[in-house]
Amino acid sequence: MVQTILNFLKGNYKTLIKAAVGIFILYWVIYVLTPTMQMSVQEKQKIDSLNLMIKDIYKEQQKLDSSIAEYNNKIDEVDNHIDKIKGQKTIVKEIYHEEINRVDTYTDNDVDSFFANRYK
Repeated sequence: MVQTILNFLKGNYKTLIKAAVGIFILYWVIYVLTPTMQMSVQEKQKIDSLNLMIKDIYKEQQKLDSSIAEYNNKIDEVDNHIDKIKGQKTIVKEIYHEEINRVDTYTDNDVDSFFANRYK
């Protein structure tokens, strides 16, 4: 097997060297003829300024997010207060509903004292 490879190399070494030189020349031509992209200083400055603007926008977004979180906490507190007031309202409504049903049995003085206590 090794002998076969050596015989092939000995018989075709000129062709192999020509192929290697051809590949090297092709690579060199492509490397030389391919234009390199270079950015001007102004373009780099524009990109840097845009990056700074993006960072500032991210900071502002974080401030807005924290403000939203604070407002959500305040909304939760108000919701809790509303629920508490609704519960108290229901209790007061039940108490006075019973009182209103009993008003038929009240005398005039009892009705006056009822309204005086209720509305002070």
